[in-house]
Amino acid sequence: MAVNHVVSLDSEGHLIYKGLLTAKEIATIDDILNALKAEIPQIEADLESVYGQSVMYKYNLGLFLGSLLEKHGITIAERRRFWDEIKTFATKEDRKRDEGANSVTRSFYQQCYILSQQDKEVVEKLTWRQWQDILDRVGNREDERIFQWIRQVPGKIREDDWREFEKALHLYLKGKDTSVFELDELFAIYDSLMMMVRIWRSKFKEFSEQHPKSAKIKTKGTWAKKYYARCFALKKELRTKVITEDICNQAFSELMDL
Repeated sequence: MAVNHVVSLDSEGHLIYKGLLTAKEIATIDDILNALKAEIPQIEADLESVYGQSVMYKYNLGLFLGSLLEKHGITIAERRRFWDEIKTFATKEDRKRDEGANSVTRSFYQQCYILSQQDKEVVEKLTWRQWQDILDRVGNREDERIFQWIRQVPGKIREDDWREFEKALHLYLKGKDTSVFELDELFAIYDSLMMMVRIWRSKFKEFSEQHPKSAKIKTKGTWAKKYYARCFALKKELRTKVITEDICNQAFSELMDL
């Protein structure tokens, strides 16, 4: 039976147990925490010595965390508390990123664990920062076939392309159920979204060079969203299955008054 982890620290850094626990339950929790204190810092140090802070460090850490979940019988419902226990009691790493009090999706250890569930070939396509983008946006990875698409993209994906792709995908997915698409149809959609954001980046760079005093340069993010929305609207008006290059060019010209 899985252990219910109810441990915290008092103002002086001492362990306190919340709720009514038997001596046996406290001993079991102590055993787990002592194991974590011994294992986590060592495995983090070992992995960093081999991989630095690269995405493969996080991938291999996730594999180790998966073994801990199985070893200690941690259920899905208990995972967030388990990750918090590692962060509070075991790790020596100072992770400054705000994970949010109630968001399991932003937990560093949860994200490492999810990453480890992917094939190594897929993991290597993106940097850790790029993986955090998709792991933070649950809706973008709800259809897990996106990982199959990432696998077949030639080479690694540029960070600036990926950042815009994630934004565009988030907008595209609102109110949509991608499970209705066959795999080739879904891949075509993802390909068209990537083409759309690459055209945006290229054309906006050219626009900025030709119109250096334009107020639109300072609000690039706002205009990117307008551009994506216009591309989606034109796709609907023209009744095309995917966004085309002509649609992208037309949307950009309309918005930038070219």
